[in-house]
Amino acid sequence: MNPSTNAAQVADKIAASEIWQYETGFHQRVGDVANATRNALRAPTDFPPLTAAIAPGDQIALAVDPNVPDLCNVIRGVLLELEQADAETIDIVLWDETSDEIQKQLESEFETIAHVIRHDSQKRDLLRYLGADVDADPIYLNRFLADADLVLPILAARPGDAVGDNELSGVYPMLADSNTRMRHQKSLLQPATKKKTSNESHVGWMLGVQVMVAVAVNPDGDVGGVFAGTPEATRRWFERPRHNDDDFPPSASLVIATLEGTKQQNSWANLARAVTAAATHTEPGGTIVLWSQIDDSPSDRLVLRLSSDRELDELEHDDPQDSAEELGDQSLLGKSEDGFTIWDDSIAIADAIDRVRSEYRVLLHSKLGTEVAESLGLGAIESLDALQHLSKSFDSCGILRAAQYAGSTFDLPVTESDSE
Repeated sequence: MNPSTNAAQVADKIAASEIWQYETGFHQRVGDVANATRNALRAPTDFPPLTAAIAPGDQIALAVDPNVPDLCNVIRGVLLELEQADAETIDIVLWDETSDEIQKQLESEFETIAHVIRHDSQKRDLLRYLGADVDADPIYLNRFLADADLVLPILAARPGDAVGDNELSGVYPMLADSNTRMRHQKSLLQPATKKKTSNESHVGWMLGVQVMVAVAVNPDGDVGGVFAGTPEATRRWFERPRHNDDDFPPSASLVIATLEGTKQQNSWANLARAVTAAATHTEPGGTIVLWSQIDDSPSDRLVLRLSSDRELDELEHDDPQDSAEELGDQSLLGKSEDGFTIWDDSIAIADAIDRVRSEYRVLLHSKLGTEVAESLGLGAIESLDALQHLSKSFDSCGILRAAQYAGSTFDLPVTESDSE
């Protein structure tokens, strides 16, 4: 419905008297991504060369964040390096938010080299019991990871993961069973004063994750750097803290957050990450514009969750004997045939959007109609001219490019105090 618009065009239309551009990552652009990936794996920080850690006949599993930019070339670099070792099998395990297009592209590119699997957190035949979490609840993990001799996570380097409470594992909870993921999602809603246990590092330790690949993103959404090392070394590499007492760049009354990159990047999951990141730069009660090229309609469940007053706790504990009609009407959680909660990614997306829209005015630009934004409880902004007109009402405006990478993998609660 709306033509594609790049971030430079968006910035040119801002009419506010003060304009800030917030840092989101590296400003360089890597030309040969596959070669940069190979070089990183030949000299990981605090870890021997990858090939030295692989014995003949080993099973290798790549745990892959599908939002990594130029993903095919990153994986190509990994596979070229793995060719130097005598591994028996290579499995590429994708987070379940992977688009069909990305999955098909990887299958086509690497069908003779590796097995490509998209995770399903409620299918028992794709899961293997790993052990108990820190609260003694059972954790099931994708069986290709649990059975592997070496697991190599490949993830986008999001600063919020480094500076927040998120331990780096690259596998938890996105590649765990749905019951575990539900517990994790609920833990994000705990008061900030309540100490959170670290299942991320616990699961990484149980699985034996010793080395990972992290890809930093530049403001255009392209690869800005490739790093390999231990989880601790990875955290040090892309930690870019913004402290609450920083006075520059200041928060703005209007923040425009753009989603950069391919169709995979312009997803509802990434929109949730972007709106949470944008809120950390927005003055209390301010306005956030989410400038995306999303063209996939939100799921019925996402619309229902954002138009309902029901809480996650209520949805999880509804009587499983409720009528099929009621389940359909309310989009309640149920159980799969294997006894796992039916995973619903709209839970996390709705939680993130709802937290921010309760504190800020949120406007959405997409390739969908105004009615879609309104169905989610958001305002709509349909053109650059409308954005220019809006910006004239504000003294200050901040621009957050590639905003889906500016926060964290898991959108932590944002309150007014976070943005001060």
